[in-house]
Amino acid sequence: MTMNVTLFLLLGLVPCVLADDWEDFTNNLATDLAPLITLFGERLTKQFLSESTSLVDNFIFALSPLGVLTAVVSVIRICGSSSLRAFVGRAQEGPAEAEGELLPCVSESTAELFNDGGISRVFGRPRIVEIVAWENEDKSTGEKSVEIGTLRDALATGAWSCKGSGVDLDDIKDPNYMPEMDIPNLSLNKGIKQKDIFWFYAAAILGALLQIGVLVYAAVTVFVCPKSFTVNGGRVDSYAFPFYVIGTSLLFMGMFYCAVIIERSSKEHYFKPRKPSKLYWLQPGDQDVGDQVFNSFLAVKEGPDSSMTKKLSYIKSRRVMKYDKRYAEVYTTLLMTLLGFIFQFIGERGLHSSVILAQLGSTFIMSVLRTILRTERMSTEENKLRGERELVAWKQQELDSFAFYLEHVQSFNLITSLPDDMPSTDASGKVLVKHVIKTRARLADLTKGVSSSGWDNIPIRKVAQNLAKTIESTMDLMSSWGFKFDKEFEFPLSFECHSTKSTSPKFGVYSIRLQRLGDALRWRVVDADGRTSASELEAIIGLWTWSLCKSDDEWHKPFNRMVGLSESEAGEPGTYLYFHKWIFRQTEATLVTRKMVDVPRRLFGHDSKTYPDERDILVMKTDSELEVMAAQDVYIRFLVAIFSNLEELGGEIHMVAGLQNTWMAQHNRVDDLAQCFEENKLGSREDGLLCIVPSLKQAEVLPWLTGHSPNVKKQVEQMIQRHDWEAAFSLLNWICQRSEGEEFELSMLSIGYLCRRAIFHNSKTIREEGVKHASTLLHADPRISFFQNKNLLEFSTSVTETDEAKLWNKVVLEFGWMCWHISVSSPGMQSIQRMLATLGISESLEPESSSTLNEKETELGFRMIKAHVTMKVPNYSDELLDYDFVHLCELALGTRKEGLIYWMMVRLVELGKENPDYLVNAWTLAGKASVEGIPELLQFHGADIDSTNEEGHSALINHIMNNDLEATRKLLKYGANPDGIEEASLMRPILIAAAQGRNNILELLLRSGANIEVADHQMGLSALHYACSSDNLEATKILLAYGADVHTPGPQRRTSLHFAINSKNLEMINLLLGYGANVHTQNGDGDTALISSVRSRSVDIMRLLVKWGAVVTARNFSNLDALNMARMIGFTEGIQMLEAMLGLTADVN
Repeated sequence: MTMNVTLFLLLGLVPCVLADDWEDFTNNLATDLAPLITLFGERLTKQFLSESTSLVDNFIFALSPLGVLTAVVSVIRICGSSSLRAFVGRAQEGPAEAEGELLPCVSESTAELFNDGGISRVFGRPRIVEIVAWENEDKSTGEKSVEIGTLRDALATGAWSCKGSGVDLDDIKDPNYMPEMDIPNLSLNKGIKQKDIFWFYAAAILGALLQIGVLVYAAVTVFVCPKSFTVNGGRVDSYAFPFYVIGTSLLFMGMFYCAVIIERSSKEHYFKPRKPSKLYWLQPGDQDVGDQVFNSFLAVKEGPDSSMTKKLSYIKSRRVMKYDKRYAEVYTTLLMTLLGFIFQFIGERGLHSSVILAQLGSTFIMSVLRTILRTERMSTEENKLRGERELVAWKQQELDSFAFYLEHVQSFNLITSLPDDMPSTDASGKVLVKHVIKTRARLADLTKGVSSSGWDNIPIRKVAQNLAKTIESTMDLMSSWGFKFDKEFEFPLSFECHSTKSTSPKFGVYSIRLQRLGDALRWRVVDADGRTSASELEAIIGLWTWSLCKSDDEWHKPFNRMVGLSESEAGEPGTYLYFHKWIFRQTEATLVTRKMVDVPRRLFGHDSKTYPDERDILVMKTDSELEVMAAQDVYIRFLVAIFSNLEELGGEIHMVAGLQNTWMAQHNRVDDLAQCFEENKLGSREDGLLCIVPSLKQAEVLPWLTGHSPNVKKQVEQMIQRHDWEAAFSLLNWICQRSEGEEFELSMLSIGYLCRRAIFHNSKTIREEGVKHASTLLHADPRISFFQNKNLLEFSTSVTETDEAKLWNKVVLEFGWMCWHISVSSPGMQSIQRMLATLGISESLEPESSSTLNEKETELGFRMIKAHVTMKVPNYSDELLDYDFVHLCELALGTRKEGLIYWMMVRLVELGKENPDYLVNAWTLAGKASVEGIPELLQFHGADIDSTNEEGHSALINHIMNNDLEATRKLLKYGANPDGIEEASLMRPILIAAAQGRNNILELLLRSGANIEVADHQMGLSALHYACSSDNLEATKILLAYGADVHTPGPQRRTSLHFAINSKNLEMINLLLGYGANVHTQNGDGDTALISSVRSRSVDIMRLLVKWGAVVTARNFSNLDALNMARMIGFTEGIQMLEAMLGLTADVN
């Protein structure tokens, strides 16, 4: 529409003049073209209007104006009615478009962004944050610190003042008040370098002088020297000068009011600091806004030499609707402006051409002055990120780079632990680490938001949130398993931080806290103020990742995570074994140079081909990004801390068949942890296991997986029942190949025993299967072939040099000895002897040097072993039958042949299924103080510790009867029931201990939870009854101290008091009465305690009972009192005492 109006004016107002000479040419040029120049200058006009913030600006704009049409249209766009906007072709224009072009303010729909040194006004809420840093001083200590926050924070805390700004402090504290406070004004505060107000007044005065000068000059041409300034050979027309003066005046006022209307459609608030401060603006890169892409930018407004200063100011401009619907003023202004231009134009046409040129010169000079006032702009050099823009944009780490800049940090690394030589008094490292993390966490909080201006999509923040969820879910999961934690838990992280102000690195520790919150008491990661937040985790991951990116430009390469938590662990064969037992699913671990991973600082690295021949540590390739790898390292530190509180993980193991005769170990709780890891998007399942399993191993709570683990044993038995012996051997071989230490030993022994079972099987095919695997077992350590198949010759060689290799050789000799003797008694097995001979195995076997047996005892021990492990059915010679079975077993143990002993004990458990005597003897043996490992072995193989023989004796009863306190204690430790079993009612442990005077054992049983009131089924006697009847005062004291009931009746309704009277133990009777025994109690015959004492012929007991209140005249069911009973049995002393008592009731002595 502006173009249409321009063409109309050109066609209607420009005359067609033919000039024959220079004067005609200049006259036509001046009169026809020069005045029209004031209509144009759109860009300059919009720029000046959008930066005008005062009346001086408006005054300067109106003097010798340029861009009249632009000013008119601008007023219509900002404050005009819909009809006016339609007239100028802006009917469909939204408010944001006009605001973005013409006003200096920002709003919820318009904002500003840095654009490579310039500032662009854009629509919407792009990502940019405005940070105020101010200096705080502790009044008590004088210590200075720097705080950061938004402008609203600075005003609310009093670091900045809003005095004179037109804003109330209480309103500022309301986060919903004036949302424009959170949108940076870049142009007014950073984009334009404001000149001193002097220059604005100077420009205004000069402009006024120029405009007045032109008017005076016009008057001179008309009134003073009319003959010198003729127009078309004659005097100036009379209407020209008045029209020119009126038009110029109206145009000035109209343009002034246009500028005022536009300037006052936004309101400027001026804020100043009370404390030394700096202003920062941080803009992330790769922002697509409209059709533009904006790069990273960090700008700062500060004092000299980058210092904090109070000599700052901040202008906040916001949109106001002051002139909306004030159409009278708007129409008046528009009419005044247009009439002014028309009158000025008509007047100029009648004046001498020099006047027009003078006006044109004045317009030109003022245009230049208006431009000069704001020509000093921000340069590209002011971008503090310009040198690392690409690096920052890779992971959108502007916040991390900014934190480094604020805290003057050069590097920041998570490390496994603090160095040993770090001075304990060096607090500067702790302070630096804390400040860096706090600063970065604060920046994270400042850039969180629910609108599009939030930075929640940056990779570091997403990963930090995923890490927080994983940690919280892990804590919830472990709490659901029954592990007890306090209401708060924290885990420490150690850091190495290098400041640009120091030549040496600083070290410090920072702890991440978790609390149980809400009605459901769910675990949540909280910050130092107890608020649920992942900002501290984001700070750690972001700072560490940024430090890594700065130190090495090859982090874009694929990553590898080290298997294990230390360099030494990653280089051990055992690590590869547990990797293939617990972790391996699809991705194989490989040996690489240790230089690939900087172990003290991280547990991962990127691919490197610099040292292809060095094979030092195991790593696994992963598809995770750098920030995810860093988060996984933090998660590992958390797991190490949480697992260190556990004694065991619990849960169950299941073996799952895989492809190509392979297996997978699945532990329900390890799998739950891995699922928690995977569901919260912290990596793949293999990544999770690679974090979890080494942490469990370091805490020594990694579940045991051996050949005789309960579920493995159960699966093997199921396979055998299905006659799938090959699968059973495959499973045990798989476990044995991936085990070390005691797990390897037990798995190896399990395979040996399975071979024995197969060899004794009735099926020839199964026997051949057993011989085949026995031969394989005898020839080589199965782990050697495993390493060789994986092309890990370094590990296969090192395995042969370990203590386990010596153990392997020892067990092979014992297994060979067993096979030799089996072949002697088993048909078709003689051929195996030739193979055994080539391996140096014969029918004889020397006892270990540690054995303390003599020659005879050694022979008996080997014969005992041979009777059980080399024969399908035990065959005891007459000589063996002359010895105690348990003693023979002890002799067998004395040979120190661990393998043969293991197989003998397993065989005893098997035999015990048919004959419980074997189990009782095995557990009796296990209780011996000198025997180690046997209780666990029996438990693993399901031997019931409470089994009883035909006499009702259990192993526990045997040791009680033998008064073996330590053996009893050992069996109780391994789960023996202190109450025995219901079926063996006469052989309850506590009853035997009380009856036989095993007082120490009795107290041990009670401390172990034995039922003190248990009674035998035959007679109904309790432990207290047995103690009293056996005259065992010490046992009675123990039982009473543990709360035995003195009123419990036994046979013939006799209580413990009756049994004590029969035992004639005066001290015991007095003790029972002291514990509340009823002196009037009657037995099944109605005899009171006093009558019972008469039957016992004890005058002392009679006196004691009378003293405790016994009634002398009380009668039994036969109507006899104590005196009648004494006379009946002829108890003279009792008769005399009772007659005296009945005659002289006061004298009971």
